[in-house]
Amino acid sequence: MKIKNKIFSIISISLLILITAIIAILGLPCLALPREYTAKLINFWSKIMLSFFKNFDGLDWDVQGINNIPNGPFVVASKHQSVWDTIFFTAFFSDAAMVLKRIIILIPFYGLHAIKAKMIWLDRKGHSKALKKLIKQGENCKKEKRPIVIFPEGTRSRVGQKNKYKPGVTALYKFLNIPCIPVALNSGVYWETKGLKRNKGKIIVKFMEPIEPGLSRDEFEKKLETVIENETEILVESAIN
Repeated sequence: MKIKNKIFSIISISLLILITAIIAILGLPCLALPREYTAKLINFWSKIMLSFFKNFDGLDWDVQGINNIPNGPFVVASKHQSVWDTIFFTAFFSDAAMVLKRIIILIPFYGLHAIKAKMIWLDRKGHSKALKKLIKQGENCKKEKRPIVIFPEGTRSRVGQKNKYKPGVTALYKFLNIPCIPVALNSGVYWETKGLKRNKGKIIVKFMEPIEPGLSRDEFEKKLETVIENETEILVESAIN
């Protein structure tokens, strides 16, 4: 059974890479067109991926709290437990500005599309300079009313684990003066945190009530972390039990 599952996993991953490569290559002409075309390509690719996971792997999803998403610009601060999370947000939002590590630029073809779509690049080693650049890019997204999606921990965390929340999300909240929507999820129960192994099931993504502008740094950080971690724990426990 283990050998069969391993073979299935290899086939699945190979198909994912193939589909991604085909879409990325066929979409190269979009790089010569306005940014919106590349954003649509990434949104299309992400939806294809989610459909693949659902139909090939039996990995479904459910979104809760959609009514908590406001009109206008806002920041989405989400728990991050697997690769699935990034794909979900670029599928759910038609033109999401994902805050990504600079290393993503090096991914063949995809990196070019991400640059063209004006994703937000964050250099962890840049410290204050990196935050200033983050805010500047965030201001451009605010003007274009694009949702900004950031993973406050800066990296994936295993089920039951909490990494230190980075200052990027606070900088966006304070300097852009827009609502921040905490998001909890339990993708780590079904998708290996540091890999591509997947299990059948239904991932829950929950958008909580927006944290409106005006809180102090300490108040915001405490509320954001408490809301995300508490709700994530509930979603994980409900999935395991």
